[in-house]
Amino acid sequence: MNSFFKKSVELSMKIEKYIDLISNSLTLFEKGIKSYLKQDLNDVTSTYERISNLETEADLLGTEIKVTLYQFMLLPDTRADVLSLVKSLDNIIDATEEIFKDFHIQCPVFPEKFHNDILTLTENSVKSAESLLMASRAFFNELYMVSAYISKIKFYEHEADIIQDKIGEKIFHGEDVHELAYKLQLNDFIAKISSIADEAEIIGDKLTIFSIKREV
Repeated sequence: MNSFFKKSVELSMKIEKYIDLISNSLTLFEKGIKSYLKQDLNDVTSTYERISNLETEADLLGTEIKVTLYQFMLLPDTRADVLSLVKSLDNIIDATEEIFKDFHIQCPVFPEKFHNDILTLTENSVKSAESLLMASRAFFNELYMVSAYISKIKFYEHEADIIQDKIGEKIFHGEDVHELAYKLQLNDFIAKISSIADEAEIIGDKLTIFSIKREV
């Protein structure tokens, strides 16, 4: 394997585990939104606790990775890129916790006819972030695959944008939501779900630059 960290099995394993934690949080987030819309409150509470635990574990592991990076002879620019990537990926798991916490606390009520669109939006946002994680793995192991995964990030982010706009039209111009405060709350939560894909695209752009630097 053409591993970026072939001289450091320890560091490679930590980064793989870190990415796994983020992936698990995304899986739980999607599952949790489904449970929320079904009003399965016990599962919603359990899912929020599990996401919070993953976020805490990821924070601790991220710190370990930063310390471990300085123990190996990496060029300063390379080390800075890896540190920046790790820090940026943390934004994804932070988002899953923060958004789900807002659902848990505010308990927005979505008309049932919105549910399928919300699930589709969540699916595309998660797929965008998962594509980012695959691009990140490729950055360390199969650099030539990074661009293919980056294109997937952008595809799913664009799909999420389309669905977000579709739901927004229903919220503000449909007949199911009447009070302005209610409209604004629902639209805010739709934007929160879509923000996961937006963040994935931002990090993907960074990763593209990091990859180009490695190829030079």
